[in-house]
Amino acid sequence: MSFDSSTFTTVIVALLVIGFWVYFLRSNVRITNKMIKRVAQQQSVIRHSDAVHSLCRAIHLLRPDAHAGTDYIVSEGGPEQRPCITEWLNPRIAQPSDEEIEQVLQNIDVIDPAKDHAALRRKEYPSVGDQLGAAYNARHGDDTDQIRLDEQIRKVKEKYPKSVLDEHL
Repeated sequence: MSFDSSTFTTVIVALLVIGFWVYFLRSNVRITNKMIKRVAQQQSVIRHSDAVHSLCRAIHLLRPDAHAGTDYIVSEGGPEQRPCITEWLNPRIAQPSDEEIEQVLQNIDVIDPAKDHAALRRKEYPSVGDQLGAAYNARHGDDTDQIRLDEQIRKVKEKYPKSVLDEHL
């Protein structure tokens, strides 16, 4: 079988297009995986520290479109061992000033942590891993765990209802 120059050129162009497409896809996968890891790390920090959770809540009240891990990075060990924003990643959303954050934190601190439904619920909810496992099993025909976990979540929500203040924050 012989190739003429136009067939050869077409094959080369097709291979180049495929090569660039594969490179583009792999780059996007790497970027996405990096972002997923960063968001998961931030969620872990937020989940395990009430002070970091309060900081993120304050940021959310000031900048509702900003999300930890994608738009900013927080850490536990900032100045005076208080949580702080270590990096603001989204130039399209203005970073709140320390003064703005402090003012909102003072209002958040008015909420009695013992009555903060979100913090109390987090402590009693089933783990994310258990919920994902139950969802997987339910998709494959065994909804026993899903029904049990849904009932557990329902009871926790009844035990710690949202307050009027939380709905407005």
